[in-house]
Amino acid sequence: MDIIKIAMIGLAGVVLALMLRQQKSEYALYISLATAILILVFSVDRLAVVMETIRKIEAYIQIDSALIKILIKMIGITYVAEFATGICRDAGFGALGSQIEMFAKLSVMAVSVPILLALIETVEGLLGG
Repeated sequence: MDIIKIAMIGLAGVVLALMLRQQKSEYALYISLATAILILVFSVDRLAVVMETIRKIEAYIQIDSALIKILIKMIGITYVAEFATGICRDAGFGALGSQIEMFAKLSVMAVSVPILLALIETVEGLLGG
């Protein structure tokens, strides 16, 4: 079970960072960052499974591939923003993390406009407008 492996890596990183924080606080941040990046690398493998599933769904349902790409971009924006925000908050830069969150929200809104327009066109077509 990979989740146990990831949890152990995370806990080891936290314990090591806590021990180093007392002696060299700047190293604790580096340990935290390295642990987060290591977990992110393991997560990329899971992303391949998700992408394959999305491709299968796309084959079953006749959906414009551009809409699927937009959905994937939205998911990517949220994950990257969550990752960066967490690191900023761990480093004590909560305000910077909040700015990243704000930019991510605006980016998701900007990227999702074509989906909103397609939805409006679909509703209009169903209503006979």
